[in-house]
Amino acid sequence: MDLQSLPWYGQFLVFLIIGVVLFGFFYYFQYSPTQDSIDRIQRETDAVVRKIRTAEMKEKQMPQIKEEIARKQATLEELKQVLPEQNEVSQIIKKIQSIISSARLKIGRFAKQNESKREIYVEVPYLISLQGTYHNLGVFFDQLSRLTKIFTVNNLSISPIGSKMSDYSIKAVFNTTTYIYREKKSSNRNSRRGRRRR
Repeated sequence: MDLQSLPWYGQFLVFLIIGVVLFGFFYYFQYSPTQDSIDRIQRETDAVVRKIRTAEMKEKQMPQIKEEIARKQATLEELKQVLPEQNEVSQIIKKIQSIISSARLKIGRFAKQNESKREIYVEVPYLISLQGTYHNLGVFFDQLSRLTKIFTVNNLSISPIGSKMSDYSIKAVFNTTTYIYREKKSSNRNSRRGRRRR
């Protein structure tokens, strides 16, 4: 059958079919894979843009984060001034015993209790029993409050001494607690592990 012998609408229909077939080949073998690649690239581009925006937001927050770190560092340094370190405790205990002696009090008991560990400090309690006068006990607590390191006094119990032969009129029993700064050792452990790996 000759194409030219067909009426015009027949020729148009043949060309239309050929065009559709060619378009199908083009779509499935050229356009569709290219479009998939374009979509994939667009998704990757969108993900990179989101990461860039997140990084920009974090970069804007950096000055505030640095200020916060500096404030916390300053607070930590202040805490170190009032929280003794482990090697200072024996000196502080000697200082307290010296205050007791200068206040003319007699030590009945001075016993360390169980420590309690917290996140950045350790509580070190002592049970203390003293004999003396009200005035001398007041002098002791006044001098204790002047120490730069933190001390707390709890469960204070004062009772009279009935003996007339004694130079002391009262007995005071209380708990005093000092707080030791607890240095974090994670960085030291990490450095040791790094050395072993080398």
